[in-house]
Parts: sequence; C-alpha cells; structure tokens
Amino acid sequence: MRISLEPPPVYFLHVPKTAGTALGNWLRKAYRARDHIDLDVPQALACPPDHLSRLRCFHSWHHGRGMYDWLGRPDLPVVTVLRDPIERTVSLFEQHRRHLARHPEMFHEDYLGSMAALMAGGIEACDDLARVAPTQTALLGNRRDYRAFFEQARASGSEPRPPRRPFGIPPIPWPGGDRQGFEAACAWLRDMPVVGLTERFAESMQLVCDLLGIPSPAIPPHANVNPKRLAARGRYVDELSPSAMERIVEHDRFDLELYALAVDLFEQQWAAFRARPRRVHSLGPRLRGLRERLQQALPNSAIGN
Repeated sequence: MRISLEPPPVYFLHVPKTAGTALGNWLRKAYRARDHIDLDVPQALACPPDHLSRLRCFHSWHHGRGMYDWLGRPDLPVVTVLRDPIERTVSLFEQHRRHLARHPEMFHEDYLGSMAALMAGGIEACDDLARVAPTQTALLGNRRDYRAFFEQARASGSEPRPPRRPFGIPPIPWPGGDRQGFEAACAWLRDMPVVGLTERFAESMQLVCDLLGIPSPAIPPHANVNPKRLAARGRYVDELSPSAMERIVEHDRFDLELYALAVDLFEQQWAAFRARPRRVHSLGPRLRGLRERLQQALPNSAIGN
C-alpha cells in the first residue's frame, strides 16, 4: 500500500437534504484549508483558474454535471449521497417552510403571499411541489453550460447574476428533470466510485473514507437536521395522507427509479468494500485529527500555533 501525506482529489456532489452538509463538513476537516473549496457560482468565479486546478477537494453545492465538466478534470472521482425520494421531498419541503417562517425578509412579498396556503396547510395543501422540492434526477441530470456563463462574466468583469426570483427557489422547470435527464443522471451515477445512501449513512461514510484513505468516524456526523426528526426518529411517509402520497410519487417518478439504481450500486460497492482490507493511507487527516483532539483536551496550549 502506498502511503501519502494528503488524501487524493475528490469531487463531492452535494444533493440537498441527503446528509450532504454533514459529509461536506467531514471532508473539510480531512483536507488542508488551501486544498478545499465550497464550489458554488461566486466561489468558482472568484477563484483564479490556475489555483482551481491545484485544489484537491471540491464540495459542489447543488450543481449538476455542468459544473463538473467546467472544471476540466475528468479524472476527478465523484462521490454523492442520495435519499429515499419520498422522505427527501417532504424534508426539503419542510426545510423551505421553516425558512419562510423564520426569514420572511429574505423573500419577495408576492412570493410570500402565494405561499400562504403552504404555510397554513403544509405539504398536504401543496399542489406544485416543483416550486420548493427539485428532484435528485433534475440535479444529477442537469448539464447547464457553465463555460460560456463564466467566460462572459470574466470578460465583462462583473459577477454573473441569475434572473431575479425569490430567494432559494430554483428556476421552473429545473433542467434535467425529464427522461433524458434521468438517463444522464443514471450514467453519471454508474461512473461514481461511491454512491452513498442517507439511509445507510454510516456505511456510506466508510466507503468515502476508504476511497480517500482517511479514518472513518466512530459516530457518523450530522448537520442541518429537522429538530423534530432528531427527537421522533420517525418517517415522513407514515404521516402522509393517500392524496399527498399520490402527488409526491408523481413528482418523484424519475427519482424512484434513480434511487433503485443508487441502492443497487451502493450494495455492490459495500460488498466489494467488505471483501478486502481497509485502506487508511493518508497521514494528513490523521495528524490534523490528533491535533484537534489535543487542542480540545488542552485548550490553553499552543498546539498548532
């Protein structure tokens, strides 16, 4: 086994409401700060191309294949985590509902008015889920052309701005959420060395850590979780009416097929992982983890300074 100081490069495709924030935070700790980037439009535009090419950990926030293609590094392994589509759709809906209630100043007044029924009745009253819950298929199947987008922005010297719309709401319809996008999403999943599952998050973390040669956590991290879910440990599906379930299933029709593929790929990857010795060969994350533990145990020390 070849021992290295730092883990190999990786591209983490963060799908909303799949435990992606928890995994992204864990990866941030595994890499040096200068090797990591939260890859969104402003960060990508601000990062000089020569520096971008030297980075090793890309946490792509809710962008599809177009952002990956724009990087021009086809050898960069991609990892992602998908979630049961029904559970994810309700979770994403509830997250948006909380944002509406807690931060109304971040939304247009006309949008808040149009969402009044949602606030009052919840997902049972929502007949247009595409407005608040873009599918996993749409994200993975999206091939938006970022090259022309960024080239135009750099040539003009200004930051690109999408068409004005309420904060947090994707364009409608989200590109890639059709049969063609589904096929593109399936093809991309099959190329990924790790396809994790929220429902098997501990094992998914082990697969990612094994790929990168870093120690896996004893307790899987969590972040950005609905407080009610932490307490109840229940499933959203158990609380849905038949009519709401019917609407969600129709909304998630491609996601249900995509998730079935993800489960199959995960099981294959997990079986291969269990059939061979573990690979922990990147020393840098171990040393940074040791330093962090020492700093916590000795808060007044000068460790790491």
